[in-house]
Amino acid sequence: MPPDLAAALKRTSLPSLHGLRAIAVFLVVFYHFGIPRVNGGLGVLIFFVISGFLITWLLLQEVERWGNVSLKLFYLRRTLRIFPAFYAYWLLLVVGVGVILGKRVLWPQAWASFFYVNNYYQALFGDPNTGLSHTWSLAVEEQFYLLWPPAFILLARDQRRTVALEIVILAVWIHRIYLSLFTGVDQGYIYEALDTRADHLLIGCLLAVLLYRGVWTRLWSALTAHSWSIWITMGALAVSSVTLSAPLYRDIAGFIIDPILTAALIVQALAFASSSARWMNWEAVAFLGRISYSIYLYQQIAMDPVKKLLAAYPFPVRLLAAITCVLIAASFSYYVIEQPFLKLKDRWGKRLKAKPIELPATTAPLS
Repeated sequence: MPPDLAAALKRTSLPSLHGLRAIAVFLVVFYHFGIPRVNGGLGVLIFFVISGFLITWLLLQEVERWGNVSLKLFYLRRTLRIFPAFYAYWLLLVVGVGVILGKRVLWPQAWASFFYVNNYYQALFGDPNTGLSHTWSLAVEEQFYLLWPPAFILLARDQRRTVALEIVILAVWIHRIYLSLFTGVDQGYIYEALDTRADHLLIGCLLAVLLYRGVWTRLWSALTAHSWSIWITMGALAVSSVTLSAPLYRDIAGFIIDPILTAALIVQALAFASSSARWMNWEAVAFLGRISYSIYLYQQIAMDPVKKLLAAYPFPVRLLAAITCVLIAASFSYYVIEQPFLKLKDRWGKRLKAKPIELPATTAPLS
């Protein structure tokens, strides 16, 4: 294991991940503002890979420390992390704007988003382009949170998890290519359904397991041999993202290539946290990553009024004003809604008594 990468993985809080989240969410923001050649779908894909990686890393650490995974505490932590900000947004949009102000509410979509199944609602019935349209990605992640921890526990050992993840990822690739080439299924289904996007989360899971096992060290060494190589990876993602708007490339090649490049980017961002990726850990960038969930929630409804109100002003003025409004809304959500529940998560989600066990040799060597 390269020394810089091993040192980063041993840290209590993994470096650079907030910076990667900031990049991801602003790809979405810039795309929804209408900046040409910016693909918000790449931002969502990066979020998926990071989520799979981080959740699996935390599960692996829990096994190392406690000997098992508490599903009860896992779901409690996820509930306190995700639900308060989302349901506050949902109430604001559906009840506040819809019911009180009399704006039209598409109730099937509203209830689908409320129960975290909007990805399949839109996959089957189309995206009506409302303030809830972007909640499809939240549904994908929530469904992943429900399914992966029990599977993680059942697989028991990291070597089994590695093999199972590789098999399922390959199966999703085949499934998605088959749907794209032979069924004529709507593009919305391939873009938003869990069964066609699960590999992006699972590639993050596989990366975490491989790094935790301390295997594939030659690959990690090659990826981190030169600090400038992170810019090669980011450039490759940028080139690919330009063509992600072409559905055939996206569904057959892009959705395979880009999550793998994102996994490589995570490795490099961790290893180069003190050199070429230092900027990802600047406080301003890290702050944007910390509030990225709320930024993602509010970016569409916060930007549209500004764009219309300032339509006569130059593009940079409109963009700056729109970003300012998004950050104000997201900061309010983060400090007023998210933070109190995050404190409860830290208090209620802790395990109190460790069980001394003898760990298998495959569970933890990082160097």
